[in-house]
Amino acid sequence: MVHRLILAVLILLLFLGCTTTGGGKSPSWLDHPYDRQFDQQHYLSAVGSGSTREQAVDAARAGLAQIFSSTVHSMTEVTTLSTSTRDPGGEQAFTHATEMLEIGRVTAQVDSIIASEVVNVHVDSLGRTHARVVMDRKKSAALLSAQVDELKRMRAAQRSRRVGESTSLGQYVMLLQELSLAREEQALSDQVQVLLGKPLSQVVLPLEQELGRLAAQIGVFVTVDGPEESASSVQAAFEQALQQLGFSVGRSDGQYRLEAEYQVEDVVMEQSPYHYARYALSARLLDEKRVYLSFEETSREAAMSRTEANARALRAATTDGVGMFVTRLLQKLADEY
Repeated sequence: MVHRLILAVLILLLFLGCTTTGGGKSPSWLDHPYDRQFDQQHYLSAVGSGSTREQAVDAARAGLAQIFSSTVHSMTEVTTLSTSTRDPGGEQAFTHATEMLEIGRVTAQVDSIIASEVVNVHVDSLGRTHARVVMDRKKSAALLSAQVDELKRMRAAQRSRRVGESTSLGQYVMLLQELSLAREEQALSDQVQVLLGKPLSQVVLPLEQELGRLAAQIGVFVTVDGPEESASSVQAAFEQALQQLGFSVGRSDGQYRLEAEYQVEDVVMEQSPYHYARYALSARLLDEKRVYLSFEETSREAAMSRTEANARALRAATTDGVGMFVTRLLQKLADEY
């Protein structure tokens, strides 16, 4: 999608040449990767070593990716802390920990160093190969900026679609999709800004905050039909899963309802030393106009006693079953919107 320019990058970077030396005095770039030709203001540079040229180049590129990523992490952490505010009592209020991790998340992949080239290779007297790899800051930034612009256009189109959506669940899922694009855009934008030495701008945090406000407006009332000793546990599991999405639960006047049913039965298997319990969990999310998802899950659990088999069935339903319901709900909504 946003990586269509990789081939163009490889072609564009052919402007850099590669010199190979062998034996004799070690070149200065082995200990000092920056020099007049490739100064730190205009390039990122790293040196790697290996038994072969390929290994040396791979090591150099890995070092370059590590330098680049650690620089991005450092700058995003500083920027994240600078977004903190004062609460009404005068105390410092920092961004939530998970939001800080999202803002500072950078993956050191080949894409991060795609605009790089091997400029020097040296084979020492022991036959070990060393390589220097450089990354042109401006050219790399230009290529990454093109990907950022494409993601911005995609986000703008997604936001336009969301404006026309009437249901809060539809808006929520559309905003989740926009947030996914924003995280990819943020990672690339952070890299561009590190390369050019410009202040960082944040696109993820405002969307996360908007998502939190929207989710809080989605009220879901959960009811569970089943054995009294199990229904409360199943209801609590569904409510917790919905709360993790940011939804409000517990109010009977919520615009959405989650109606669930839990049943468990003993399964007798002749000559088996184990006791078996089969549970059936069904649930559907709906409002006054439509059913958004109908879900059914059955499974069998085994234990040394009937009581433990029933307990295991309930645990499986409240973890695996409820988790699967939420996953399928988000997938179905994403397909629709």
